[in-house]
Formats: sequence, structure tokens, C-alpha cells
Amino acid sequence: MKFKLLVKIAILSFLLLTIIAMVSNANILYNSVIRFVVFFYFTIYCIKILGKQEDEWSVFLILVISYCLPQTVTVYGYILGNLWSFPMFLLSLFSIVSGFIYLKWKSPLNILPFLLGAFLATFMFFQGWDYWIHKDLYGTFTGRTNNYNPPAKFEAFNEKKDLITETDFNNKIVLLDFWYTGCGVCFQKFPQLQSVYERYKQDSSVVILAVDRPVEEDKPNEAFEVIKEEGHNFPVVITKDADLAEKWGVKGYPTTFVINPNGQIVYKGDIAGAVRMVDELKSAK
Repeated sequence: MKFKLLVKIAILSFLLLTIIAMVSNANILYNSVIRFVVFFYFTIYCIKILGKQEDEWSVFLILVISYCLPQTVTVYGYILGNLWSFPMFLLSLFSIVSGFIYLKWKSPLNILPFLLGAFLATFMFFQGWDYWIHKDLYGTFTGRTNNYNPPAKFEAFNEKKDLITETDFNNKIVLLDFWYTGCGVCFQKFPQLQSVYERYKQDSSVVILAVDRPVEEDKPNEAFEVIKEEGHNFPVVITKDADLAEKWGVKGYPTTFVINPNGQIVYKGDIAGAVRMVDELKSAK
């Protein structure tokens, strides 16, 4: 009987996850909030209906197991270091626990776990996911870092074949946007890079560079040409060492660094946060 119950609840859980994904259009913000609410009421429904036939604790455990089974990829990804969707898994699991506590505890304490979960779901919706995804991609929640020296010497060539090195950054605020020619997301972010370049291009105390990581498929000067074709005119350089980005700790593209006038990295993350950091450093001068 318990095996049949497990199969039944597992099928219903899978259908719910599928419907939620379709309704939310796989948007992680809406998906996580809808999951929390739906699985809270799904738990109450299952325990009220099926608890008449089986022990309530058995139904609860089956609910947990049936939810976790389709999520094994998420858990496995977490173990391997892929963290981006793990909070949604935990939040949904917490909603099942909240639903069970709602039925087992006395009022008004029984609603407290749900209110806590609702608060967390709301926080994740408005700001938490931005922090968490930033942490997964760049290693920090906000991009701000403990000031540290670049882990490898910066050397890159501009379109004129001039060598750009760290000596060109002395006493300047530097924004380095690492990208490569096959990175679609990089091109989506380039308008922000162009915007900050337009703001500071007449300011000799600020250096802004799009740092291309060369790949074998690139044609000669392709990095410079594709930027012009996109209608941008911010400076582009190609790293002398093809592995420089990796030596700097870049795991995904684009990744933007900001270096303060003392030559220390103070920001590593997305372009939006990097622009705010440049503005902040400029204001502090």
C-alpha cells in the first residue's frame, strides 16, 4: 500500500513541478514562489485526504521522498558545486515541512513556519536570487572583494598591436570586462559597457577595456571587428596569454573586474555592479 502511495504522490509531484515550470515560463523568480505556495497546500491536501488511510507521518515522509526523487539532479549538482538552483529545492522542501507543521501544531504557532518560508520566498524573489546567482557565478554575493593584487600579470594587445600592461593602470580606476567572441551574454551586456565608457571616456583617471579571451576559431582582428559591427567604440584588447582570464579566476563570461588606483582588485562580478563601483571610487576621490 505504501509503495502505491509513494508512486501516486510522486506522479502528482512531478505533474505539479511540470505545470509550475510551464506557468512560470521556467523563470526562477516566479517558479520558486509558486512552488512554495503550491507544495504547502499540496501537503495539507495529501495529509488530510490520505492520512485517513495511512499514518500521517508516513504520508509526510512519502511527500518528502516523492519531491526529492525528481530533484536528485539538483542535489547532485550542488555536490559538484553547481549552486544556482539549490535554494529553490530547499525552499520547496521547507514548504512541505511547513504544511505538515500547520496540521500538527496548535494555532497560532502552526502558521509561523509558513510565514518564515513566505518571508524567505519573498526575499529571494526581490533580491535574494540576484545575490545567490552572483555568488554562484563570481564567488561573492555583491561582487565586492577584499582588496587583493591581481593574481597574474596583465598583458594585452590593442588594435594597433600596442602592449597594454599594469603600468598603464598606475593611479587609475580600471574596469576590465573579460569576454570572448562566441559569448552571446557578453554581447547582451555590451550596451552597459558602452554607456559607462561614454560617461568616462574624457576622464584620464578612468580606464575601461573590453578584454577578449582569444579562442582558436577567431580570425585575425575578429575581436575588434565584431565590436565595431555592433556599433560600439569602447577600447578592446586581446590578452597576450590565452589563459589569463582563468588565472584571474574567471569561471564564466562575461566577468568584470574593477581595480582601484592602488592597483588592487576591489570588485569581481557583473557589469552593473562594476559600474556602481567605478562611480563610487570616482566619488571618493
